[in-house]
Amino acid sequence: MKKILLISAALMLLAACHKEPYPQDGDNQYLVYTSPGKDVNFTQFQTFDIADSLLVIGQSDKPMYSQSNNALALIQAFRTNMEKRGFIYTPSDPDADLGIQLTYVIKTERYVQYYDDPYWWLDYPGYWPSGYWGNWTGFYYPRPVTYTYTTNALLTDIVNLTGEEEAGKPLEILWTSYIGGPAGASLQGDIKRMEAAIDQAFVQSAYLTRTQSK
Repeated sequence: MKKILLISAALMLLAACHKEPYPQDGDNQYLVYTSPGKDVNFTQFQTFDIADSLLVIGQSDKPMYSQSNNALALIQAFRTNMEKRGFIYTPSDPDADLGIQLTYVIKTERYVQYYDDPYWWLDYPGYWPSGYWGNWTGFYYPRPVTYTYTTNALLTDIVNLTGEEEAGKPLEILWTSYIGGPAGASLQGDIKRMEAAIDQAFVQSAYLTRTQSK
C-alpha cells in the first residue's frame, strides 16, 4: 500500500533549525533553512519515494493538492537532487527507505498604520518637501493606510519508512527544510527561485548522501 504522507512540520522546523539561513546578504533569493535529525546517517538508506502531489496551504480551510506543472517542477527538483546524491527513486514502492513530502504555503500579510502614528518615511532625509507643491507645511494622513503583501514558503520533510508500522506510532522525520520569502511579480518567477533554493538546500546539507564520505 502506498504511503500517504501528510505530516506538517512547519513549527518544529522553525524551532529546530541548526543551519544558518541562506542567503545572508538579503539578495533576491529565498531564505533557505535546513535541519537534520539527531545522529542520522543517510548512507544506510538506498531508495526513496516522493509524494506525487504538492500539498497547498492557503486561504481555504480544507487541504488542497496540486499536480500542476509548477507543482511537478518543484517535486522534480527534489527528485533530481536526491538522485544526484546516489539515492534510487522507487515510485509507489511500499518498501522505499525514505519518503519525501512537500508543502507549499501561501500567506497574505497585512500591515496597518493609523493616522495618529508617525510615518517613518516622512522624516527620512531628502523626502519630498511639502513646499514642492506650494505654500504647505508638512504632511498628514486623514485615514489609516493599509499595505498587503504575500509570502511563499515551501516546507519539505524526509521521513524514515524503514521502521515497523504500528498504530499510534509517529513517523521519524530525518530532515526538514524551509524555503520562503516575499512573492515576486509572477508565479513562474517564484517557482524558478524555489528551484534554485531547493538546490541550495542540498548544497548546505552535504551529509544528505548515500555515498560514504572519504
